[in-house]
Amino acid sequence: MKKIIIIAIAALSLCSCGKKVITGTNDDARFYLESWVEVQKQKHPEYKWDRTVWGAYILEDVDGTGLPVTSFGDSTYLRVNYTQSLLDGTIVATTYSKISQQLGIYDETDYYGPVIYYANGVYAGLEDVVKGMRDGGRRKVLIPGWLMTHNRYDTEKEYLEQKSDDIGTNSIYDIELVEHFDYIQKWSVDSVGRYLAANYSKIYGSNPYAAAADSAGHFGFYYIRTQAPSSEDELKDTTIYINYTGRLLNGRVFDTTIRDTAIFYGLDRTKSYSPVAVSVKEKWSEITLGVDASTVISGFALTISKMKAHEKGTGIFIPSLGYNYNGSGDAIPSYAPLRFDIELVDKP
Repeated sequence: MKKIIIIAIAALSLCSCGKKVITGTNDDARFYLESWVEVQKQKHPEYKWDRTVWGAYILEDVDGTGLPVTSFGDSTYLRVNYTQSLLDGTIVATTYSKISQQLGIYDETDYYGPVIYYANGVYAGLEDVVKGMRDGGRRKVLIPGWLMTHNRYDTEKEYLEQKSDDIGTNSIYDIELVEHFDYIQKWSVDSVGRYLAANYSKIYGSNPYAAAADSAGHFGFYYIRTQAPSSEDELKDTTIYINYTGRLLNGRVFDTTIRDTAIFYGLDRTKSYSPVAVSVKEKWSEITLGVDASTVISGFALTISKMKAHEKGTGIFIPSLGYNYNGSGDAIPSYAPLRFDIELVDKP
């Protein structure tokens, strides 16, 4: 009996020498996710578990009533709300203020609400699950780590063969597609036009498209004088002092020189609030702020260039004249139109 066992072992050894087992680059990650999915299917039979072309899973799908996302063109943008979780349920990111409050991570100075992404710049897995959605729709999806990459391939096999450095973390996204559109510049101008028609109809009329066309001599920039100046003399090559308040078009203040405004909107109470110096040059693009001559965004400079001594005014402008696709910190999202209320004051 012992001899038979030895012969059998020898035979197996010969077989293993003659055939090499080949594994994929990320087989361990794939096997782990597949095992996790099988367990969760038993726990959550209410989920759809529809597998996509590249290997993501659609768990829940609430159809919208708007236009469908059929492809990601070179000029396509997505405006979405979302919550991102890990497989253990830990929420790592959200655009919803209520969820942030429930988690105890809410910050009054942060922006909460829909964010805009350039469609071809999102993770491959998000492209995979957003295609087919309609505006106003919602999907809860499982995106494997190998699809949490900005690389693009034709097959699931190629995604699985990526270098480990290019692979992200398995994530569950709850995505609401608010809208999608082509051409961010047009969307920006239309957004400002709607804002002007809703808030300044006496000046711009109630037609958003007509309002958007009535720019103040510079594409995408609009100026409203709210208090007449003490003099009509132009201000050039001089230092002036201003109070200002910057806000998003939803009313949220992100910066100000006025203490009461800062306190009301939950901004930094330890900061010193007072009028700031502005150096006005011959060209609006050369305007700088403060004693350190900081450069300013174009919309802010354009607003000041329209003003005269002791004047109050409001500048409203599209993202390309503000912080564009970068946004600024957690307070100003990407592609945000902005509004600045400015008053020229005496030297403090």
